[in-house]
Amino acid sequence: MTARNWLKTLWRTSYKGAAFWVETDTESGARRIVIHEFPMRDTPFLEDLGERYRAFTVTAYVASDRADTEAASLMSVCAARGPGVVVLPTQGPVLVRCLEFSRTHAKDKFGYVAHSLKFVREGATGALATVTSLVNMIFVQAEAAASVAASDYASTALIKSVPDYVQRSLQSSTENALATLEAVRTSLNVELVANAEQRNAIATAYTSLPDVMADEDVVALEAIGSTIADVAMALVENTDPSAALAAMENVLEVTPTATQPRPATSSRWKDLEAANVQVANTLLRLAALIAYCEAVAMVRLGDRKMAITLRANVTTYFEEQLGALPSEAYAIYNAMINLRDATVDYLSRAIIDLAPVVRVSASIGMPSLFWAWRLYKDPTRSGELVERNRVAHPSFMPATFEALGK
Repeated sequence: MTARNWLKTLWRTSYKGAAFWVETDTESGARRIVIHEFPMRDTPFLEDLGERYRAFTVTAYVASDRADTEAASLMSVCAARGPGVVVLPTQGPVLVRCLEFSRTHAKDKFGYVAHSLKFVREGATGALATVTSLVNMIFVQAEAAASVAASDYASTALIKSVPDYVQRSLQSSTENALATLEAVRTSLNVELVANAEQRNAIATAYTSLPDVMADEDVVALEAIGSTIADVAMALVENTDPSAALAAMENVLEVTPTATQPRPATSSRWKDLEAANVQVANTLLRLAALIAYCEAVAMVRLGDRKMAITLRANVTTYFEEQLGALPSEAYAIYNAMINLRDATVDYLSRAIIDLAPVVRVSASIGMPSLFWAWRLYKDPTRSGELVERNRVAHPSFMPATFEALGK
């Protein structure tokens, strides 16, 4: 075996065309992990915010009779605005920006000038996405996830060549999912036309379910799955987002993530019966989670604290659901990952613009009108202080209360 000739495989190093030699070069990166710890919970929740920027640290030098000119040229391109291509010996060309640069000359090394350079890999070509575009992406991903959830429900349901009680487990669990959405519909103040449409959709799916089971019709079963997902989203889109948010959160909390483990002596058919229950419950949870994300996109974010709380809730609910999906359910897994990322991106962007909540303390209570002028130079915001602190009368604000930081 012939040994590799390393010298012939190394790249000639430069930055924006200014050549130099490399003593050492280091590439570094990291994952941005936020550790959330909770009272009375032994395990933390780790929120992955994505990869940190990739940095390159280079110990470089120029050495020749023109070292002073070459050093000046290198310093000039490092100070220039905008990205450029750096070529490293083993890395090759990388599009970067120069963050830091320094030059060192020693009196006993004439013709040799050392440099310390730090680059960061170039990022997105545009600025942060607008809030409007991020909200729209949530609805796009929600529609895609709803379609995949219905398809996954029909393909994993066991209705062919199984005993009647295995079929009935799916039918009763799906009926329970429809009944849950009917309870949500009646509890919300849904727009009249949409309310009637969703009531009819739920009733039609409920009455057609026995025939679908009897005919072992997988296509019709997928249509019922689509109805469950579509009804959940339509209820959210046609009512008060805050109320819809609470309703879908309640569905997620009362619907089991996974069925109870079967005893070792359980028969194969009993296991399939439990699997059918799990299929219907998963569909309901996915529909509620998809609708929950749409409600997050529609709800009015009053302050930074609210947005941070919602982001934590979204990541927690998705973590629970994604962890319960079987390993072969890669289609719905990827669809829900895309929806989660779109929702988290929107909330993270919104947090930048939202005001923080601060606590204001005074020796005596003063009217809300006084505090609105004192804090914001805007007396019209006195009602905001009253509403936030649930004050019975605007003339009697407590000595300590909450207010927006801007």
